[in-house]
Amino acid sequence: MTRIIHHTSLIALIAAMSAAPALGIAQTATETAPATETAPAPMGTEGAVAEAPAEMPARPVEGHIIMQSENTVLANDLIGSNVYSATGEAIGEIDDMIVHLDGSVEGIVIGVGGFLGIGEKDVAVALSSLSTSSDGSGNTRLVTTASREDLEAAEAFITAEQQQTALEMKETMDKAQAPADSTAAPADPSATQTQSN
Repeated sequence: MTRIIHHTSLIALIAAMSAAPALGIAQTATETAPATETAPAPMGTEGAVAEAPAEMPARPVEGHIIMQSENTVLANDLIGSNVYSATGEAIGEIDDMIVHLDGSVEGIVIGVGGFLGIGEKDVAVALSSLSTSSDGSGNTRLVTTASREDLEAAEAFITAEQQQTALEMKETMDKAQAPADSTAAPADPSATQTQSN
């Protein structure tokens, strides 16, 4: 086992030394060249030396954003934060965001009710129905005109995945409850009368 490790290490060292000129490491004339004996190819991917990718000129990335602007909020900062009523009461927590395929945010999903996540339901509201304010520390808050009671009484949000699952379950139930094949021959009534006598 140690011989395999030693052999693999030696192969890696030889490969690294032979790649040194390609990496721009200068060698003087007095240095000796690495051994020219051919080493056996390593098994699997261990010890394999990745070839350096061809150098390509860097080109700008379309739409590249380097710094966050002051009038923006990261989704990571919103998800898990509270939503407040107009009176300043924390009435729910942002569980998710609904994003259109064009990148615009349609709404947020607020978890309301329950205790420690048990009994909580998700209610979605359009982002346009919310306003922003700042708390005493300068953190952004989302504020709704709805009260906790309004959100708890609202219909629960159903995701596209939940809708698809419900549709598949309904189709399965419909197939299971479908009447038996009507081409089967009816039971012979005379046979049942003979047995009962």
